[in-house]
Amino acid sequence: MDNYLLEIIKSTTEYIENNILEPLNLDNISENVNISKFHLLRIWKGATSTGLMEYVRRRRIALSLGDLIHNQNSIEFISSKYSFGCERTYNRVFKEEFKITPAKWRRNPCPLEILDRFNADFMNCSGEGLVFFRSITVLPAFSIAGLQYNVDIEENLKFQIANKYGVDFFYNHRLRVFNPIEKDVYIGFTTVLDELNSYTLYQPSIQISENSIIPEDMNIKSIIPHKYGVFTYMGLHRPEEISSKNLLDIWNHVFNIWMPTVEFDLREKFRFEYINYAKCNKHYCECDLFFPISVL
Repeated sequence: MDNYLLEIIKSTTEYIENNILEPLNLDNISENVNISKFHLLRIWKGATSTGLMEYVRRRRIALSLGDLIHNQNSIEFISSKYSFGCERTYNRVFKEEFKITPAKWRRNPCPLEILDRFNADFMNCSGEGLVFFRSITVLPAFSIAGLQYNVDIEENLKFQIANKYGVDFFYNHRLRVFNPIEKDVYIGFTTVLDELNSYTLYQPSIQISENSIIPEDMNIKSIIPHKYGVFTYMGLHRPEEISSKNLLDIWNHVFNIWMPTVEFDLREKFRFEYINYAKCNKHYCECDLFFPISVL
């Protein structure tokens, strides 16, 4: 098996799509892909940003559009065919999804944005984890506080220096900040000084507000609003084990494939890792990687 996470996601997608007209629930899906319900929900949500049964429901709604257009079966029949139970339920979830009732759409079809089958082929393996493009996201201005370090690029690849600074900050210094915005969210902020420099500035941080109390030895940095390309790494290990070795494949993809296709408009070169420890445990982690594209 090439990659356990990738196999789970592909197997889950295939089982759902092949049985979309059959009764589906969390128990029979997890049983057929041979993983616990808890882990399946976590992995699926991390990979697709959609709840597992929400995905089933939205795929059924999307597929039902063909029935509405191409045959004269009643809406009650279609609702039963796609396991919505009754016409009333189908009408409700259809309107929640598309802001129009199925009857009105059947009479006057208009363009709709649907949830298509999830395609795991857009995900890339990175060691034993997975990396994939998440979204283009706009973030308003925010501020962080942390300890800033000069990190030699070559030494970091060999000895994982930034990772050690990050772990030390999260367990030994994070709690010194009073009233942070989210105490369980780690932000690893990297400032790229110059392409010719052999080192970068790395700041393990936590997000703060004007009501936060910051120790004097910590550096406060304010980031103005930007548009970002966001990539996600998923791994079956503790978040403390995320390192440049884990992320090497995504760095290569971002710098060599994605960045050459993007038009950047930046005043400062930086990037940051965003890890919500509330989503992680000793067997699973997620890390969002934010790459600024332009200033707003």
